[in-house]
Amino acid sequence: MSKSRLIVHRVSIFGTSTRYLAEIRARGIVPRNSFNLERLRTVTSTGAALSANMYNWFYEIGFSPHVQLVSMSGGTDIAGSCTCWRKSFASCVRWRDSGQSVRHGRRNFDPSQNAGVPVELLDLPGELVCTKPFPSQPLEFFGVGGNERYQKSYFERFGDTVWCQRDFIQFQKDTEGLIMLGRSDGVLNPSGVRFGSSEIYAVTEEFPEVEDSICVGQRRMSDIDERFLLFVKMKTSEAFTADLATRLKLAIRKRYSSRHVPKHVFEVADIPYTVNGKKCEINVKQIVSGQVGAVSGTVSNPSSLDLYRKYANLPVEVERREPGSSKL
Repeated sequence: MSKSRLIVHRVSIFGTSTRYLAEIRARGIVPRNSFNLERLRTVTSTGAALSANMYNWFYEIGFSPHVQLVSMSGGTDIAGSCTCWRKSFASCVRWRDSGQSVRHGRRNFDPSQNAGVPVELLDLPGELVCTKPFPSQPLEFFGVGGNERYQKSYFERFGDTVWCQRDFIQFQKDTEGLIMLGRSDGVLNPSGVRFGSSEIYAVTEEFPEVEDSICVGQRRMSDIDERFLLFVKMKTSEAFTADLATRLKLAIRKRYSSRHVPKHVFEVADIPYTVNGKKCEINVKQIVSGQVGAVSGTVSNPSSLDLYRKYANLPVEVERREPGSSKL
């Protein structure tokens, strides 16, 4: 949309994606300096978790302070959302939307626990679920086999009464809000420690020489445990170095723990995305793990997936421990 058209329409609500906001920030575009935003009241963002860094940029540099940023988590199938942000609270915290059972009881589910049994996971990560039907819940999918696909998509993990959104979340005791950690099917799980990819992206975003990144777990038939791989795309004028890889690992360790540190950091020329701006973590995970999976037609740059195929042939690393030592 041109500058003149935006001014003429005086938009009050602007729906966009995390990827779009990241792109304009990376290009040095400052909307509040280029457009008349007097009528703009709300910006909604979806498609991926919005980091605290992006939130701070939105209010401090990109947009006007009076604009409410609403980062939503939901889906096309429900034509709605499960969570949203409130400007007046911490940038990483969301709240349950009305009409959803996750708003009542502060519960999520963790498949590593007793399957299908609700557990209080305050300050611990787990699955986002809705334990009761909600207004926009579909009855089934259209077409032949629609009900089977519907049940497999949302009820396979915890039974036919619990909607599993497949988002990985963490509740907070002090605010009773929640933090989005990424898609649960893309959760990283090295040595049994589960964490979301958005935690890693919050660190890589702080490196000005890194344009983009994607992180996935790798576990092939020959691997005893899962290991965590981080891929970075450098800005055009920047070079990938061993020093950068070391600094990335140190920054991740400092913010979280040694278990969050990637086993390897590699440079790639491109990061695969879907047409609606989501990183294709599952596709990359399958490729580096030597699994054969169909590439969805929603991948906007499918040729980029070929860049990751060679990493399925990384040497198998055998853990060596001293006699009498134990694995933490």
